[in-house]
Amino acid sequence: MRNRRVPFSALAGVMVATLAAGPVAAQPRGEPASPPGPTMEQSFSALAAARRAADAAGVKLSCAVVDSRGDLIALARMDGARFYTTDVARGKAALSAMFGQPSGNLGNLALSPAFENFNEAAQTPLYPFQGALPITRDGATIGAMGCSGASSQQDEDAVTAALGSF
Repeated sequence: MRNRRVPFSALAGVMVATLAAGPVAAQPRGEPASPPGPTMEQSFSALAAARRAADAAGVKLSCAVVDSRGDLIALARMDGARFYTTDVARGKAALSAMFGQPSGNLGNLALSPAFENFNEAAQTPLYPFQGALPITRDGATIGAMGCSGASSQQDEDAVTAALGSF
């Protein structure tokens, strides 16, 4: 037997033909489906409503809106709110969305040994403190909103004032 060398161009042609005939070519094209969570416009309206509630209470907050997986849709920090409040607001909202409950109801979850592992696997630190509420549509949780920067009750009051935006 003789050692035959196959030209690179021939191999490249075979590879391209194989890839073109595979599942990639069979996937339908078109517009991606909208996520079932709150829209960006609704989220911005909710952030504005939370800011009005915070101004009325004389507090400075950060507020976050997430979808049902806890993925961030919108986040705002009021002038004068501390820098870390953005992370806490998002963490409260993500936890509320994932469990479909107010974040303040999940304090006992933090005592569970499994919570540390769950928190480590999440895309953002999760905070089981009062201040986030789920957003529902037709009885299903589609996201959550959380605020941070004042007392836990004031944080939740701002979210309650904003929920009408959804």
